[in-house]
Amino acid sequence: MIRSKLLKATASLCAAALLTTAAVSVTSAHGLWVGPRLDQLQLVLGEGPEDNAYQPNMVKSLTGYTKDFQQIAIPQQNFADHVTITPSENTSVAVIVFDYGYWSVDSQKKVHNAPMKDVPGAIKGTHAIKYSINYLNKVGTPKAIPNIPYQIVPLVDPTQLNVGDILPVQVLHEGRPMPNVEIIPDLINHHTVVEKTDVDGKAYLPVRNGSVNVIGVELAFPYPQSDGLATQDKIFYQLKLYAPSTRRLI
Repeated sequence: MIRSKLLKATASLCAAALLTTAAVSVTSAHGLWVGPRLDQLQLVLGEGPEDNAYQPNMVKSLTGYTKDFQQIAIPQQNFADHVTITPSENTSVAVIVFDYGYWSVDSQKKVHNAPMKDVPGAIKGTHAIKYSINYLNKVGTPKAIPNIPYQIVPLVDPTQLNVGDILPVQVLHEGRPMPNVEIIPDLINHHTVVEKTDVDGKAYLPVRNGSVNVIGVELAFPYPQSDGLATQDKIFYQLKLYAPSTRRLI
């Protein structure tokens, strides 16, 4: 039910999205991805080299897919400030919908983790939503994930690439290409460096890291409701892949 409401709220932006997309500073781009931590796979929240704590109930859905994109369950374990997962060997893709809550700025430019109505003197507020698609194992043909309104779709199997290879991707909103959108090729190590998609919403990105690679797009839209909670919705969506550190010889 919560995920359904979140997706419906995001879908209500569709008509305005292509007209009112606002540029967002990538220096504040907190992404979410599946990464190794202490011999476990954890849902990592952060930007650059920093990880952030979060409440497990911010994970609104966790869906697995096989190499043929059939749904498969992913066991999830909640801790006080993070979540770990234990996907089976048949899990090729993990998809997460994450609601990071409300963040408000007061007249002194101090940031509060609360909606505007709860912050005296609030001048602006953000509702932060994240969509994270993680390629864990080989797939057949990559494809767009159902019911994820914003996503970065790899046009080749990203798990078969090595450092230095080129990964073609397409940025989509409700299945439609998003041209001229800023895309962050390396959220972990160079999160202030961006490129732009072409007229077809495509970008051709070098695989930069011999380990975890996280690609991100961040967009902002006017907040669609008049409940005094925020002034904008901020959508951040990521594509994560893992690349070996050595190149293939053929």
